[in-house]
Amino acid sequence: MLDGEPQDNGSVVDNTEQRPNANGGGDEGDALGSHESSSARRYARMPVDRNAPYYNMNHKYRGMAIIFNHEHFDIHSLKSRTGTNVDSDNLAKVLKGLGFRVTVLTNLKSEEVIKYVQQTADMDHTDFDCLLIAVLTHGELGMLYAKDTHYKPENLWYYFTGDKCPTLAGKPKLFFIQACQGDKLDGGVNLVSYTETDGSPTASYKIPVHADFLIVFSTVPGYYSWRNTTRGSWFMQALCDELRYAGTERDILTLLTFVCQKVALDFESNTPDMMPMHQQKQVPCITSMLTRLLVFGKK
Repeated sequence: MLDGEPQDNGSVVDNTEQRPNANGGGDEGDALGSHESSSARRYARMPVDRNAPYYNMNHKYRGMAIIFNHEHFDIHSLKSRTGTNVDSDNLAKVLKGLGFRVTVLTNLKSEEVIKYVQQTADMDHTDFDCLLIAVLTHGELGMLYAKDTHYKPENLWYYFTGDKCPTLAGKPKLFFIQACQGDKLDGGVNLVSYTETDGSPTASYKIPVHADFLIVFSTVPGYYSWRNTTRGSWFMQALCDELRYAGTERDILTLLTFVCQKVALDFESNTPDMMPMHQQKQVPCITSMLTRLLVFGKK
C-alpha cells in the first residue's frame, strides 16, 4: 500500500448516431443503444492544424504545473513520507526551467485537492501550451491518499476533458503520480548474454474528449513503489534527470522510455535487514492518449 522507504546506506536504491466512415461503412458501438453525445456538438479553439505531427508549444506561456506533495497524514496507518520534499523541490526546479508556472501544495485534504483541480480547470488556458499535474503520496490499487482520506486518481483528470475544459482541448495534459499501486514486489529477472559459439476540411475537426492525456504512474498496477529517504523516489529522480538534460529536445514518450530504463536498471532496493524487501525492482507505467509528438522546446 505504501511507497517504500529502504534504508539509505550510500548505494543507489530506495478506466451514437451511426455515420458513414471514410470507407463508406457504418461504425457501431459495443452497446445496446446508440446516440450522439451532446458533448459532440461543442466547439473549442483549434490549437494546431488537424494533421500536424507536433503539438503547438509556441503559445505565450508554457502553462501551469501543480505539484500535490503529501508528506504527513491524519491516517494512523500511513507513515510520513520522508524524502518527498526532495522530490517536490527537484521537480519544481526542473519544471520552472522548462517554463512552467509551478505551484506546490503540501498536505492538502482530499476535498482541497479536488477543489483546486476544479478551479484550475475553470481557468482560461488559451495562452498556455499545456497542463501538468504531479502527485506525490501514498497509494494502493485504484486509490491515492490525501492528508485525511483516499480518492480516485481519475478525479485529477476528470475536469480537464475537452468538453469540460475547452481552452485545453487539443493540448497535452500530463499527469505524473508517485505512489504505490499495491503491495506486490518485483524481484526482477537476470538477463545473461551468450556468445554465438556458446550457445480534409481545414476549418474544423473533431477529437475525442479524452484525447491528449498522458498519465504516468511510478509503478505498474498492484505493485510497490520505492522511495529513498535521502534522495527521493526512484521515479522522480529519473524523471527529473531526463527532463533536466533532454526535456527541451526529446519527445515526451521517448523521454519517458528512458525514464523507465533508468528506474528499471539503475535502481534496486537496499534493505538487508528486511530480506523479503531486499534487492527488489520497479518499472513505471505509462498510459498515453497523446495524438501528436510532444516536444517542449525552449521557451
